[in-house]
Amino acid sequence: QIVVKMAALFKDGPSVRVRLTIKANDIADKDWFSKSDPICIIKAKEGKDAPFVEVGRTEWIKDNHNPEFTTKIEMQYVFEIKQYMEFCILDVDDPKDINKAQEIGKIETTLSRIVGNTGGTLSAPLQGAKPNAKYGTITIMAEEQKGRESDTFTCVMRGINLANKDGLFGKSDPFLILKRKNRDGSFAEVFKSEVIDNNLNPIWKPFSVKLSDLCNGDLDAPVRLEVWDYDSLSSNDEIGHVEVTVKQLLQKQAIELQDHKAGRNMKCGSVQCDKANVVRTPTFMDYIVSGCEITVSVAVDFTASNRDPADASSLHHISADWNQYQEAMIRVGEVLIEYDHDKRIAAFGFGAMLPGQSKASHCFALNGDPANVEVEGVQGLLDAYAGCINNVKLYGPTNMAEVIAHSTMLAKEQRRQHYHVLLIITDGDITDRQETIKAIVKASKEPMSIIIVGVGDEDFADMEYLDSDKHALVDENGEASVRDVVQFVPFLDCKADLTKLTFTVLHELPFQLLEYKCSRAEKPGCWKPEDPYVLPEGNWAKAKHR
Repeated sequence: QIVVKMAALFKDGPSVRVRLTIKANDIADKDWFSKSDPICIIKAKEGKDAPFVEVGRTEWIKDNHNPEFTTKIEMQYVFEIKQYMEFCILDVDDPKDINKAQEIGKIETTLSRIVGNTGGTLSAPLQGAKPNAKYGTITIMAEEQKGRESDTFTCVMRGINLANKDGLFGKSDPFLILKRKNRDGSFAEVFKSEVIDNNLNPIWKPFSVKLSDLCNGDLDAPVRLEVWDYDSLSSNDEIGHVEVTVKQLLQKQAIELQDHKAGRNMKCGSVQCDKANVVRTPTFMDYIVSGCEITVSVAVDFTASNRDPADASSLHHISADWNQYQEAMIRVGEVLIEYDHDKRIAAFGFGAMLPGQSKASHCFALNGDPANVEVEGVQGLLDAYAGCINNVKLYGPTNMAEVIAHSTMLAKEQRRQHYHVLLIITDGDITDRQETIKAIVKASKEPMSIIIVGVGDEDFADMEYLDSDKHALVDENGEASVRDVVQFVPFLDCKADLTKLTFTVLHELPFQLLEYKCSRAEKPGCWKPEDPYVLPEGNWAKAKHR
């Protein structure tokens, strides 16, 4: 039920179905005279403080220290939320009475942490009653289950020395038919080629067939290939047929046809693919499990329009409740940090006067250390922010170009297998509009996105202009952005439901990452060299954007 509820909440987002495979190694014994009899219980919860609810369990395996469970657990993976999960290994003597089972060990993690690990695989030590004891190791692998409906088999096929069905005064007029095999063993036509007149060695026009139609996406499933001689005055004559798999066709070797009449051993000729591949549109998860990290930097607005932090009405006022700046840091940071392997965030401020200076700085280290601007995770970000408020003077104006340019430099330096996200939290419109547009145009060429959260109730017309969903940003020199990299959301629009804030802010990010990879014609690393996959032509990322 919890999985269904999550899926319904984010039904318009880039969610996918993932299948979890679970195994464990060197699990502790709970039985005196035999090995443990393990089972794994999988639980999930909607939020950090909600109770865990069981969403699935594996089969029971008897007497095994290293169980590899065959039961797969399917979950809805939603990029924009932090999906908390628990995996608990139990020793079960009687699978019909699991209440008497003994807990061996468990881990608490998130689905995004599993997906975000290279290969979509997380291995972690099981935790038990004694903190320093060894309870074994659990490994969880996530595989994408849907999103392959557009996979297409493309082919140029030829006939070789086909049998002549037109006697001494002509040659066969061959055409090709592909059929899928149904569950009941019958065949259904999915493709028919054009007829080529008077040719025993025809080369048919290139064709494409969706794999879901041809073989239900299974490259090893049997497919029936038939070659016929067209006859306008009577029924067509079958030249020959053969049952093959798409995998065999992809090998581009000659395949001998068989005669359709039982008991006959006539030479029918052969067919062969001159060109054959599978056109596959990559998914966001393809790149993430291939090792693409999402690195994060955060820039906080310290202009005077936020009002004195000592004033309870200030947007920077710190009390027992989180202010809007802190809420934005937590909601966005906790999701993105799951995809960053070192869990460090580059933290900046802009619009404040630093100690000993006489003018505002528009890009300074939030932790006061310009040589090492990164902090440890979201908590480190919150601590740096709280410490900074009392050490700087709120000033102005609101200039963003410098902090965008600095993050663009970080993205450029990290280009290989990284995608950078800059979160800007601000209370008003910008002063350096043209310089900011110029910085965003340059950023659009690099592996990065810019998320802007507007706090307070000021006018955000400039921010909405920068979020160029319907037009390309053009700088004063006439240079246009090559892709949309900005997403702007007013905090107050989502204050009643902060889950909506996270979803709205991050909704565009997977598509922006795909657009960057598309612009570089970059295949996911999880596609092995021997795989038949090729990228679609054109802007396939835009086509994938729902």
